Amino acid sequence: MSFAWRKRWFLLLLPLLLAITLWQIRVESDLNAFFTHTDDADSKLLSGLLQSGELSRRYLLVVEAAAPNIAGASDLAAFSGKLVQQLSKLADVEQVWPAHQPPRNWLNAVQSYAPYHARIFSLNPAQDAKTLFAIGSLPQRAEGLKQTLLSPQGGFIKVIAKQDPLLLSLNGFKGLKNQFQQTQADGGALILQSRPAALDSVAHERLQAAIRAGFDNLNQATGGAFRLSMAGVPVFSTAARSEISRDVTLVSTVSSISVVLVFLLLFRSFAALHWIMLLQAAAFLAGILATSLIFQQIHSLTLALGASLIGICVDYPLHVMVHSAKQQDSVLSNARLLGPSLFLGGLTTVIGYAAMGFTGFPGFEQIAVFALFSISASLGLTRWVLPALLEKTTLRVADIPGIACWVNFCGRRRKLLSGLVALTVLLAMLALPQLRWMTDMQNLAMNMDELKQQDQTVRAHFSSVEPGRFVLIQADNFETALQRAEAAERRLQTLKQAGVLNEYHGLFPWLTSQALQTENARVYDAALTRPFQDAWYSAVAQAGLSTDKLGHLQPAGTQALLPEAVLETAVRHILSGQLLREQQGVALAIWLGDHDPARLTAGLQDLAGTRYFSQKEQLNQLASQYRDRSLRMLAIGIAIMGVLIWLQQRSLRKMLLTLLPSLVAVLFIFASWALIGEELSFLHVIGLLLSISLCVDYGIFFMENRGGDSGVTYHAIAASALTTLASFGALGLGKTPVLPILALSVSLGVTLGFLLCPLLIPKTSQA
Repeated sequence: MSFAWRKRWFLLLLPLLLAITLWQIRVESDLNAFFTHTDDADSKLLSGLLQSGELSRRYLLVVEAAAPNIAGASDLAAFSGKLVQQLSKLADVEQVWPAHQPPRNWLNAVQSYAPYHARIFSLNPAQDAKTLFAIGSLPQRAEGLKQTLLSPQGGFIKVIAKQDPLLLSLNGFKGLKNQFQQTQADGGALILQSRPAALDSVAHERLQAAIRAGFDNLNQATGGAFRLSMAGVPVFSTAARSEISRDVTLVSTVSSISVVLVFLLLFRSFAALHWIMLLQAAAFLAGILATSLIFQQIHSLTLALGASLIGICVDYPLHVMVHSAKQQDSVLSNARLLGPSLFLGGLTTVIGYAAMGFTGFPGFEQIAVFALFSISASLGLTRWVLPALLEKTTLRVADIPGIACWVNFCGRRRKLLSGLVALTVLLAMLALPQLRWMTDMQNLAMNMDELKQQDQTVRAHFSSVEPGRFVLIQADNFETALQRAEAAERRLQTLKQAGVLNEYHGLFPWLTSQALQTENARVYDAALTRPFQDAWYSAVAQAGLSTDKLGHLQPAGTQALLPEAVLETAVRHILSGQLLREQQGVALAIWLGDHDPARLTAGLQDLAGTRYFSQKEQLNQLASQYRDRSLRMLAIGIAIMGVLIWLQQRSLRKMLLTLLPSLVAVLFIFASWALIGEELSFLHVIGLLLSISLCVDYGIFFMENRGGDSGVTYHAIAASALTTLASFGALGLGKTPVLPILALSVSLGVTLGFLLCPLLIPKTSQA
């Protein structure tokens, strides 16, 4: 195909590729999908909790007087009541209620348990029977029932008392009462349960705007007497999405501008720039489209990190252009001449990204695919399309100051410099045992100190249940899981009395095992003696209550409370955050308030199928797994690159010399971090893995020297290093910690690897 037709086809297909990509692309900003979505069972559990867990979808709202003495308690309660009514009408709101009161559907559910009172009245029926069925306490209990029926809660109690005169079912639910009593009854603390998943940032941005708009509309009528504070996982997720969006825009813009400026400084040709940018746009679109098709979506952080590929993909046409301009050869002949080196260099870079994808870090799987297709597209376009685009373009490349001097200096002082490098390598190896590894993955989180302070202030108005730490119950079937959960709750009661924790939210009596129901029923029937029934009848009569409706106590009967039937009612919604998704078996959660993790873990140690689960510890464990895999993939990636180089050069010595600059550079960087006490994460390792894959390219070009002029080759490598530094350096501007860590690791590795090439690869080794 002639050059003219190649150019036409390229210019025709590029808009089509753009249109298909825009039609297919779906950008995802869920941090959970990027950081924690793995195949590990605990990681899947963590991912599900972060994404759709009950507590993770919950907003904590606090309405307070805007200034002291502006509004009284009654005004605040009235305003909060109106706000509850208004917010409950929002489409994305499941329900909203005052924090010190159970929601209405919870109270209705409690009433529905009255017929089963004989089966659910206690976790420890034999122990509690002495108090619950003491004949001497019956007159007092009958009088208490009378007072309760006359209270504002009389309507609620009446429905229960008709079926459960002793109010035994409420004894089972006393934990629910304690849960709400812990919250300050100031009328201004509200809980809002959202419908969207916790990390659906787009939906929550819309919901938060609607919440504030509803509050502002009501507050305007009061003259601005109140202020609203908001906390919860969705507040953090929307803030993170905003920061990520900023990072994507900033990094992509700065990276593109930096590469353009470097290109113009080197070639001083807007015509050449125009064609190169079109080539890179095509490569970038190919990566986006392929990633979107394979994963059905592309993460915004993938786009931010993918922007750094601009500086890598532009390397391949740069090598061809520098050789063409310096040696006054045609672009086509140099594209053919350099083709094998470009292919091997691109392949080693892809190997580096592929190794990064196999570290187990979910977000890097997308980046590996993105790199594979972008680099492949750039190589193909450089070989077959670039000569057609630059056929009539005059190329003039500027000399980069200091390049020739450094090559000559390395040649003249090679023995001395090589000896210094060898000594430094030895010292660096001695420093490696001092490496410090990051143990807290929160150090990789965005800096949101102001938001965290606001979160703590808001949470002070609420009970202290922590969504990130709970007791995990696992079993093969529901009955076994419930029995284990009940055993755990009994243990938690003991630990609570010992001061190990201040509160917990269990599943009893919402869900009660058949074994415990049977035991409750046995104890109940045994206590329901004729003297006891007569004493209750007399107590009811003495209290002036209806003996026909409340004086007769019925046996437990045989009707059991089946979990399957319970979960078809509103109770499923109440317990949705405690019924965890498992591919096999059953998993349940008991939420915890403030507690001592070490003592709690020790206290649960001997319970079958029961363990303490901490999202923070799981994230730290994930970080440790990523680190170990990253180190393994670093070694595997280097080995594969070595094999590929050997297959092309068929020389072990040349293969080792090609790898040497990048390996020494990485060793120096590790040693420097060890000496300054830098805490390293898997991201540092991955950054160095990428730097090796890029520096190996420089070793390949310098070793093979297909143009026959080491000065020209090193100028091409220098141009390549400058564009790589320009694009990866832009990552350092991001606030998402992933970006600056990778920027630092890759930039250091590329710079050292570039400088070491003419020092460690002697001229006599070049082809």
